[in-house]
Amino acid sequence: MPDSYDNIIRAAPVPTPTEVAEGSQAVNRSSVAALAFLLYDICLTFEDEVDLFWWRRWSFMKFNFFFIRYFPLLAQAPLLLVGSEVTKRFHFSSHDCFIWQVYQGVISILIIMSCDFILLARIHVLYFANPRIRKLVGTCYVLEIGVMCVGLGLTLPGIRFDEICVVIGVPTGLLFYGGAVIIFQTILFGLTLYKFITGVRAGWGNVPIVKLLMRDGTWAFFVLFIIIVAQSSLYGLENHAFAGILYSWTLTLYGFCGYRILLNINHLTRRPHHADTSGTISNSMQFTSPPITGNETYDIEMLPLPGSSRSRREVLGEQSREAAPGGSESWSRELELAGSQTRSRQVDPG
Repeated sequence: MPDSYDNIIRAAPVPTPTEVAEGSQAVNRSSVAALAFLLYDICLTFEDEVDLFWWRRWSFMKFNFFFIRYFPLLAQAPLLLVGSEVTKRFHFSSHDCFIWQVYQGVISILIIMSCDFILLARIHVLYFANPRIRKLVGTCYVLEIGVMCVGLGLTLPGIRFDEICVVIGVPTGLLFYGGAVIIFQTILFGLTLYKFITGVRAGWGNVPIVKLLMRDGTWAFFVLFIIIVAQSSLYGLENHAFAGILYSWTLTLYGFCGYRILLNINHLTRRPHHADTSGTISNSMQFTSPPITGNETYDIEMLPLPGSSRSRREVLGEQSREAAPGGSESWSRELELAGSQTRSRQVDPG
């Protein structure tokens, strides 16, 4: 390893064999707990999955739902064989351990990308496909992925591990990885909070779909923010054998937040299978909030995101032939109307 790269390795004493064994055991137990939690929640929500997603036509968002739901579970299972007592049976070489580190880095990026895409789509809904916001969050999304890849590239060559692939030294380049995730999550939460505040002032803060998007955005932000900060802070420990104790929990919670958000939205906006008259579900997923009065419904299209072939006018045309070409003004009027109706019922119960 070049001397110049040695200088960026975090100065930490080499842990003793006892410390390595303790760290390895703690990491393995934490990984099993994370997998058990994820499997339990998948079983708990399996009926919802069947009821809300199985009957839908395949689209990118449906694929993303199944990816973020099951990929973290499948990807983590092989990691139980690394850095444990059974690892010695495989006689891993130093290069093999390096490959395992690359594997862990790649799957973490894929899972974070999948979950962040769902969070990004929420912003797309809240801002009615505002082109400026779409460009802003899209640019931040690409930058986040880019910085994560750079941080991973700086980190992997300098990771030190023992004969059973237990990590005993981590470069500071990993801070770029965690920093990019934290900044992106903060930006998304800030946009969500701002839109909710302005929505309350505009009178549609009590619309169920808006309250749900704000609620889910809040708890998801704090869950992901805390786990990323906690995971990054572990690399400041003198014994880096404990550094991976929250790695599996990071993957688990990203998967949990991603599919739970989609399940919650579809719970609120579900319609009977036979009532789906949209005709096609291509790159779009339609969410219809429950009627507020009478038989009125308020349809919100989560997509099109960049690259979708459907325009906002095409989506809104099914509901209103008089919709403006931009489409977002029509959505705003619908939500404002919903808020006004809600306030009217609160003032006049009769």
